[in-house]
Amino acid sequence: MTNDSDATPLLSIRLAHTLRGHTSDVNSVIFSPTHADTPLLASCSSDKTIRLWDLTYLTSKALTRHTYQVHCLAFSPILDDNQDSTTKYMASVSTDGTCLLWDLTTNSVLKEYKHDSDSPIRVCQFSSDGVLLATAGDDELINIWDITASSSRPLKTLAGHSGSIVALRFFSNLLISGSFSGDLKIWVINSSFTGPVHFEREAHDLGVTCIDIHVPFSTENHHHHHSLHVIASGGNDNNVKIWHCSSAKQNLTNIRTLKKHTCAVMCVSFGIKDYLASGSGDKTIIIWNYDTGHCIHQFEAHARYVTCCSFSLDGQYLASGSNDRMVNIWKVDYKENENDNNEEKHKKSKNRELKLNPIDQWTIEMVQQWLEQFNIKTNLNLTGNDLLLKSDNEILALFNNNVKLLNELSALRHTHFVKKTSTKKTNQNIKSDENNESAIPNEFLCPITHELMVDPVCISDGYTYERKAIEEWLANKQTSPMMNVSIKKTQLYSNKVLKMLIDKYMQQH
Repeated sequence: MTNDSDATPLLSIRLAHTLRGHTSDVNSVIFSPTHADTPLLASCSSDKTIRLWDLTYLTSKALTRHTYQVHCLAFSPILDDNQDSTTKYMASVSTDGTCLLWDLTTNSVLKEYKHDSDSPIRVCQFSSDGVLLATAGDDELINIWDITASSSRPLKTLAGHSGSIVALRFFSNLLISGSFSGDLKIWVINSSFTGPVHFEREAHDLGVTCIDIHVPFSTENHHHHHSLHVIASGGNDNNVKIWHCSSAKQNLTNIRTLKKHTCAVMCVSFGIKDYLASGSGDKTIIIWNYDTGHCIHQFEAHARYVTCCSFSLDGQYLASGSNDRMVNIWKVDYKENENDNNEEKHKKSKNRELKLNPIDQWTIEMVQQWLEQFNIKTNLNLTGNDLLLKSDNEILALFNNNVKLLNELSALRHTHFVKKTSTKKTNQNIKSDENNESAIPNEFLCPITHELMVDPVCISDGYTYERKAIEEWLANKQTSPMMNVSIKKTQLYSNKVLKMLIDKYMQQH
């Protein structure tokens, strides 16, 4: 772990949980945009699934409607009518060419959106009011949808990029997008004009990979249309760039470039205060002070590329995903001079930490924090495991026959038992999967299904695919799955050398 100076770090990071369940690359991970004590966490993967994580029990529910890898997720800020802290809608996009709108109250698909080209969709994003949904991908177009409308046609289509679009963010009445060609473009949403009003041709000369936006203050009378927005972008040039954009002037100004990663920057996420997280192919996450440009903290987050990261709304947790198939939850501890001094918020933060940490991981200090809820102060050095091991009678004797405390402890014991049983089953399944799959060379996996090929075949784009997968693809699309260019000759050729190597590998494993 490193920082730019030898001074005491302004924050510390520790691994709180590792969530296992995906069987291929994790492509996106996001916290729900609410102030709930335990926010919902969602992740998606090249294994074609979306997982909704319960951070109390550390379990997940898999959503399996997509037929190819899922690239991006977005939560709508619209809340459930009956639960004012529960997010109602989520969008997901995939190589299968669909954007699915999910009802999170039932975990069912409400609507399905597709571009006219049927090309893979790489990114999706909701507007701040949750009504508009933007989607973009390999056809170099951005479609804007009204999720409240009955029509299956987009409100408008924005054209102007010359490469696959991989990043989108709404702000004010504007939209910013970035593509593999390296450019950033700004669009006006509430206008009949469908071209960009501003563009940076070489924002990242090797390609843009990610964008995030923070709205810290307003420059004139706090009017929404005069807000000065702070934008972070990452690229294949290994850099993070900080931009200012005035929604009145509708242009971008590069404020600074953050250079410390040694591989492509694959994700950026704004946190609280002046903090920004960036994840990279160098396996690390850096926490920056984007206002000063200083590297506050750098740490190795995964065994392979960090593909995605996301702060929780209160900044207390950072989630990250990787092509090591794991989702990691990091606890961010801020120093006092960086914390809000409001005592009530501090207590809520501590209570949230207790809920997110299993009782068997509670330290002596955490047990004392829990006891404070019952107005109990003790000199006993008890850990969470000590509480689990003591009988009901021992607990009552220690804490003055506090029945309310015992009832709460009984509920925590039940949660611990359920989680432990569930984790054991999950780990058994994951261990079995890893024994079968973790050492498989990438070249033996089909680029479409991300599964071991049985009958590898080549097509005119020069890539090798599983025969059944590419046949299904070409039945619906006349484009290369890897290059998004038109394919005139669709004849399949058996890759006999690769087939022989795969067979040999299977015999040895």
